[in-house]
Amino acid sequence: MIKKIIVVLIVVVILIAARGLIKQTMETIRSGERLFQSAEAVYKLEIKNKELKAQLAVIQSPEYIEAEVRNKLGLAKKGETIVVIPEEKLKAVLGASQSAVVRLPNWLGWLKVFFK
Repeated sequence: MIKKIIVVLIVVVILIAARGLIKQTMETIRSGERLFQSAEAVYKLEIKNKELKAQLAVIQSPEYIEAEVRNKLGLAKKGETIVVIPEEKLKAVLGASQSAVVRLPNWLGWLKVFFK
C-alpha cells in the first residue's frame, strides 16, 4: 500500500515538473519569436534610416536648393532673365499641339501597324 502511495506521489511530482518544464519551454519559444520580430523591425527601421539620410543629403545639396529656389520661388541668378509666358498664349500653343495628336486605342494602333 505504501509503495503504491509513493509511486503515485512520484508520478504526481513528475507530472507537475513536466508541466512546469513544458510551460517554460513554450514561453522560451514565444520569447524567441518576439525577438525575431523585433530584430526584423529594427532591420526595416535601419533601412528606412539609411534612405532618409540619403534623401537628406540630396535635399541639403546646393544643387537641389538652387533647383527648388528656381522652380518654386521663381528666383534667378544675377544676369539671368525670368520669362513668364501668359496663360492665354500657353493654352493656344498647347491646344494646337494637343489637337494634332490623336490617341487611338492600343489594339487599333497595333492593327494599323501590321495591316495598313
